[in-house]
Amino acid sequence: MSALWIERRRVCLAYSPGGHKAELDRALRGILFEDCYHVTFENGRPPDPDAPRIRYLCHPRRSLARSALNALQSLWVLLRERPAVVISTGADVAAATLIIGKLLRAKVVFIETGGTIEPSLTGRLVYPFCDLFIVQWPEKRARFPKAVLAGGLLL
Repeated sequence: MSALWIERRRVCLAYSPGGHKAELDRALRGILFEDCYHVTFENGRPPDPDAPRIRYLCHPRRSLARSALNALQSLWVLLRERPAVVISTGADVAAATLIIGKLLRAKVVFIETGGTIEPSLTGRLVYPFCDLFIVQWPEKRARFPKAVLAGGLLL
């Protein structure tokens, strides 16, 4: 498939491996990124060969200490990379990157997972910081009134 859009700005893709990564890949199908890096955590699998620049952060696991470490690592990566746009499907590993990215004046896009109709914790945390917040279920617009409804599920 050829690119429908070529994005020339530096872009940070932040996600948890597995389903969140799969949703992000589907959402961005047709976009060619000229300057892109990935933020995730190590999950024991070999790195994605199509992602030449991967920055591994501490997985927060709902621990205050690990979340603080993740935030410090996120800040360091963001200051080093200076993305113009941060795009994420979650989950918790991406929250600090999204919030700090916005504070550093990046445009922030969050795609709420289609895996559940309930609002995600990451979605609830980052919603106030997003320039574009996308939901995959109409029911989620009750919790996220400024959200844009996707044209279908990305699962």
